[in-house]
Amino acid sequence: MLRVKVQHKYKLTCTKCGYVTPNFWTWFDQNQQCPKCGSKHSEVSYNRRYQRLPRIMKREPDSFWHYFPYLPLLRRRHIISLKEGAIPVEKWTFLEEFAKEKFGLNINVHVYRNDLNGGTGTFKDIAASLAASLFKEIGIDQYCIASTGNSATAYAKYLSMAKVNCSVFMPEDTLKASEATISSYGQQVFKVLGDYAKAKEIAAGYARIHNIPMSTGNIDPIRIEAKKTMVFEWIRQMDKFPDVYIQAISGGTGPLAIDKGIRELKGIYPELKNPRFLLVQTDGCDPMVQAWEKAEKEGFPEGFEKEYPIIDNPQTEVPTLATGNPATYPILAKLVQKTGGSFLRMHESKLLSVGKIMAYEKKVIPGPASAVCMAGFFIALKKNKIKDGETVLINLGEGANRAPYFLEQMIYTTKSVNSVEDCAPHHIEDFRTKLWNDILEG
Repeated sequence: MLRVKVQHKYKLTCTKCGYVTPNFWTWFDQNQQCPKCGSKHSEVSYNRRYQRLPRIMKREPDSFWHYFPYLPLLRRRHIISLKEGAIPVEKWTFLEEFAKEKFGLNINVHVYRNDLNGGTGTFKDIAASLAASLFKEIGIDQYCIASTGNSATAYAKYLSMAKVNCSVFMPEDTLKASEATISSYGQQVFKVLGDYAKAKEIAAGYARIHNIPMSTGNIDPIRIEAKKTMVFEWIRQMDKFPDVYIQAISGGTGPLAIDKGIRELKGIYPELKNPRFLLVQTDGCDPMVQAWEKAEKEGFPEGFEKEYPIIDNPQTEVPTLATGNPATYPILAKLVQKTGGSFLRMHESKLLSVGKIMAYEKKVIPGPASAVCMAGFFIALKKNKIKDGETVLINLGEGANRAPYFLEQMIYTTKSVNSVEDCAPHHIEDFRTKLWNDILEG
């Protein structure tokens, strides 16, 4: 029997009507929704003193479970972890130098690299770790998820470690690497003949017929609680909390989790506030950018956040960001507006140029979604979205291991030769000049 104090560690509160759900056992019994109003959006709160947090932050973490008192798990023995979430905030001076030289800005640029996560090397590992741990504690042995790739891969790995059966529904343009990885963990893949919206539709039907819990997507309190720990890590590692936050956007859990983490810490860090959210989509799938541009042109009329286009079967080079029906836009749009942020569009024709410059300057080979995010930095500079003296945090997603086809396209120094006379020494700076020219064009 759990001690009363442990039993009352946390609760979930409906953001719409305020109904309180006592724990995740009850939350799943309620089909992950409020029994009073039907909303699927509830937030976790804790019966814990946050005054302890600064002391916890003084110790070096080995994973995001370092913040166990502020995560919704009751017993440490249920933790399923691969050392995810304890990743360094890196200072990328070459971006600072670029901003100074080309735009006259003295800024601090930091990068948070999720490819360093210990699970699958993606943005999704911390959420999958918390989900697997909770399911082990609660006793859930079946789960299903619709995903464009990274979430499915992470959940498949962590849930297999917890001996939870995971059925994954993926759109037909899913990367083969994702499909193969999920299969290798022994989890079931359903490849849907259609886009991500179709995959979610079939997954929901499957969950209903077989009475299997399904991920509720970007507002899932499990995902939010895991990812909010990014805020804890930035406070721990950075001299100054970021003024500007840049992320490639598909659904939007990241900004929602940051907002939750900041609100949670207001009692001990009253000066803490959301950074300006600059969220990036590609021109191959940009429903949020389209909606934002329309609202901006009209002066953000009342209810603007409820209007957004739906893109059926988006044709994009970045399938992990191919969410054509952005159901979280109404929440995200209001949050972005409140922070003075924006949604930005990058052209997929620039993906390789951005990827190459990252690899050249930092020896970091990105996946395509990471290149989208980095492109957002250059676009933000051109659009005057970053101010002199500000601290910028760029939240990068996956590495090249998650998209081997993208890595193959980055070949640019190879020469075919027949004899030794065709070969000559090279000067690496010549490549640098060409790569930067490719970034600056357009």
